[in-house]
Amino acid sequence: MTEDEAWEAGRGVWKFNADRALAQDEVQIVNTKGTVLAVATITGISKYSDRYALQGELLRGDERVGKPTVTPHRSRNSVAYF
Repeated sequence: MTEDEAWEAGRGVWKFNADRALAQDEVQIVNTKGTVLAVATITGISKYSDRYALQGELLRGDERVGKPTVTPHRSRNSVAYF
């Protein structure tokens, strides 16, 4: 999966806390093993009924991609906010 594909799949449409997401600067899309697949800045959100999608700028080639996330996520959700 490319960074672009990971970003498109991971950014939404999901149920999440919009205020919490907007309070963060960036998001990491990680797989279930905790490997970072994509990193993006958060610029906003789009609402779809009771769900949301992140808007942002993908940071292609970020050095964290392909490495374990430094912040373990206990959720099954593929999005971790930082």
